[in-house]
Amino acid sequence: MSDQATQPARARIATNALYGLATWIIPIGLSFVATPVILRSLGHADFGIYALVLGFIGYSFTFSFGRAIIKYVAEYRRSGETEKIKAIVWSSILLNLSVGAVGVIVIGLLAPWLVRSVFLIEPEAQERSILAFYIAAVTIFATTLNQLASAALQGLHRYDLFSKIFTFSGILTIGGNLVLALYGFGLNALLLWNLIVISAFAIVFLITTKKNLPELTFPPVFEREAFKKVIYFNAGIIGYQILANLLLLFERGWITNRLGVENLTYYVIPLTLGIQLHAFTASLVQVIFPLASELANDKPRLLALYLKATKAVSIIVVFAVSMVVSLAPWFLTLWVGVDIARESTTILQLIILAFGVTSILTVVWQMTEGLGRPTLNLLLFVPCIVICILLMVTLTAGYGNTGVAIARLSGFVVLAALIPIVEKLYFDAFQTVFWLKTVISLAVATAAAVVVSRTVVSYLDMTWIALFVSVLTGGMAYFTVLFIVRFVTFAELRSLRRSTNG
Repeated sequence: MSDQATQPARARIATNALYGLATWIIPIGLSFVATPVILRSLGHADFGIYALVLGFIGYSFTFSFGRAIIKYVAEYRRSGETEKIKAIVWSSILLNLSVGAVGVIVIGLLAPWLVRSVFLIEPEAQERSILAFYIAAVTIFATTLNQLASAALQGLHRYDLFSKIFTFSGILTIGGNLVLALYGFGLNALLLWNLIVISAFAIVFLITTKKNLPELTFPPVFEREAFKKVIYFNAGIIGYQILANLLLLFERGWITNRLGVENLTYYVIPLTLGIQLHAFTASLVQVIFPLASELANDKPRLLALYLKATKAVSIIVVFAVSMVVSLAPWFLTLWVGVDIARESTTILQLIILAFGVTSILTVVWQMTEGLGRPTLNLLLFVPCIVICILLMVTLTAGYGNTGVAIARLSGFVVLAALIPIVEKLYFDAFQTVFWLKTVISLAVATAAAVVVSRTVVSYLDMTWIALFVSVLTGGMAYFTVLFIVRFVTFAELRSLRRSTNG
């Protein structure tokens, strides 16, 4: 048995959360450096196409039946029903690869029409854009393999292995793109490199999973009951992923069609930061999903896990959002230049607020899936998407990119209704005292942080050091207030330190 498996439960949770954080923090650091370099290398128009194609890779047909692998590996290992794991894994593999193959064919056939008639790409860029979508189609298939191969590691709580492989993959992907951009290669060279890395690490994940999951053996086993479980569990996940795909692709296509590829660049840079905030919180709380499956019949422990995780995520997300909203003009100017800062500041402020909402919801979202109720997430996601799309269509003519960002924020606010619904469903009552204390404490701390950071930055020249100092002093004010109102205590910090030290 591994050292990790013998750690106390609390230490294992904290350690796995830190491993999850590692899968985000190193690649995002590289991405932060690479983005302005790639932007300058490709130019605003081709960077917009690059972002458009990456949207397809990230959101089209990558529905990941692997989520069922995570849930049932964790659940059956805890219940001792390990003999059921093989059929679940092979059923998930067959279903996911079938959907991935359909995606390759559909996107390949639709690529010329999408480029010429939907996105209205300029004639001189159409051929390389069509090739880019062909590359994207194959990359989508490789991504499904990657997701499947890594899912069992998460179900086994082997976030140490998952983190190391995923992080190294991210370093190679972004580092390779950075080198290619520095040497003047075009967008399709960058996309081909993404495909190569994703394909290679799908094999690495598969080999690692095979070593740690003895149930993954040949010949394959396909059972009717396993197929039903996988399809039933994934129905809600696939449903909201389809809606998320629809929103992202409609959003990017709508901006490209109505405002042009260059305006897509002005929008997609803030959008990327919002997605990264969400990815950051998802990396922290991904351990909640398999744990919820294991604790489904232990309501007191499940509630304690939910409240602690939600509190920790809220503290981090609220501070991050407040700093971005407060310091957006300075940050964008230093990062990507004054021209993009002028066009993208308001968009960034709106987008980061929208993703702040979804980031705080990651705990309840993961918990709902882990408890086998992803359809609940889907039902709430429907009005969110409807509001987003209707407002995008309505507001774009008068407000341009800003209207699109307002639409996304308005729709995402609806998702907050998931909190009282789930708390009533699983814990019998809305956690009123917890949320009153959380909202009031974080509101006071945020006000202090914004005042201090804006005051500091106003007295300094516009440099990265000045921005860092303003965030640091804002953070000191933020956490000082949280300690004063006893929303955070030294006892909690000591407990966290003991957990992470094992």
